[in-house]
Amino acid sequence: MSEFITGYRAEIVRLRLLTQIALTAVSYYKDPVRGLKALAGVRAKRQSFQGLPKIRKYVKSGKRYFFSDNIPGFPSLAFSNFARSEVIRASGSNGIQIPFSTVFFSITAKCHLRCPHCYEWENLSPDEYLSYDDLLVILNKLKEYGTCHFSLSGGEPLERLDDLLLLVALACREADVWINTSGYGLTREVAHSLKKAGLTGAEISLDHWNEEEHNNFRRHPESFFWVGEAVKNCNQEGILTTLSLCATGKFVSSYNLDKYMELAKSWGIAVIRILEPRETGRYKGKDLILRPEQTALLEQYYLAASSPGKPRDYPVITYPAYHSRKTGCAGGGQRYIYIDPKGDIHACPFCRRPAGNALTDRIEDAVAVLKARGCQKYRRYSDL
Repeated sequence: MSEFITGYRAEIVRLRLLTQIALTAVSYYKDPVRGLKALAGVRAKRQSFQGLPKIRKYVKSGKRYFFSDNIPGFPSLAFSNFARSEVIRASGSNGIQIPFSTVFFSITAKCHLRCPHCYEWENLSPDEYLSYDDLLVILNKLKEYGTCHFSLSGGEPLERLDDLLLLVALACREADVWINTSGYGLTREVAHSLKKAGLTGAEISLDHWNEEEHNNFRRHPESFFWVGEAVKNCNQEGILTTLSLCATGKFVSSYNLDKYMELAKSWGIAVIRILEPRETGRYKGKDLILRPEQTALLEQYYLAASSPGKPRDYPVITYPAYHSRKTGCAGGGQRYIYIDPKGDIHACPFCRRPAGNALTDRIEDAVAVLKARGCQKYRRYSDL
C-alpha cells in the first residue's frame, strides 16, 4: 500500500527534490549562477502549470515519492532525466531536443468493453495492427528520444499480456512505466507478473462510485467488479494505483464527487485523474462541454486535494484540463505525444490527426509537424 506524506515530512521531500533539480541544473550548465536561474525557471513554470504555490502532499510507494501520475517518482534515474528536460525547457531549448515527459502508447486494438467515450473506437479490432517486433521498434525509438515516463494503453493492454510484460521490462530500465486499464482480468497473478516485470503504476478507469451506473456506462455487467479486483491486487503487489474518471456533465456534482472520493479513499487509491469528455471516437459530434459552474467545481476539488486542510488520506487529484485552460495543452509534441494502435502519432488521445507513423517515420519529424500544427483548443461552455 502507498502512503501519503504531508506536513513537515512533505516539506523535507520537497527540499530534497528541489536540491536534485538544482544539482541537475548546475551540472548541465556547469555554472552555479545559471544553474540556480534555471531552477527558478523550473519552479515558476511548475507553479504556473499546477496552479499551486507549492506541492504539499506526496505519495510514497516503495522507496520513492510521487506527486503526479505522469511524472517519474523521486529519486530515480527516470526522475533525473525528467529534471534535466525541465531545466532545458525552462531556460529555452536553443535547438536542443527535449525528451518527452510522457508518451501515451496504445499497444493493442483489442478490448472486451465497448465504452461510449472510447477515443480508440474506430481502431478497435480483434486483430492487431502492429506485431511485437513493430512495438519493439517504436519503443526503442522512444527510448532513444529520452522518454522518462510511459503510459501503455489500448484498447485494453492486458489483452496483450505477454507482449506487455516484455515491453514493461524493457522500458522500465530508464523510465517509469504505467498501464491505462479497465482492470478487466487484472488478477493477483497478473499483478504479480506486472510488478516483477517492473511496472510502476496502474491507472484504472472508474467512471462512477455507483456499481450499476459504472457498469451501464462501460456496457459490461462485471466492469465495476474488475475495477475493485484490479485495485486490490495492484495494492497488494506494491503497484501504485490511480483511478481515472471521465467526468461527464451528468456526473459532476458535489454529491457524486464526495462519494467518489470516499470510495477511492476506502480502496487505498493514491491519485484520482479527472478527464473531461472530448468529441472524439464514439463521442464525436456530441455536446459534451461542461458548464462553467461544473468546471469551477472540479477545479475546486483539484486545488483542495493537496491543501493543508484536506484529510491526509484523501487521494491526490490531477486534472489535465485545468492546466490546459491556464497554460495551453501540454501535448502536441511539447511534453507528450500519443501513439495509437496503428502506430500513428497524434498530438494527444483526443486530437486525431496523424503527424507521422512511429514505426516508419522519425519521431523528430512528427514532433516538428505537431509543434507547428498545435493541439486542439479547449473550448469552454461560455465560448459556444
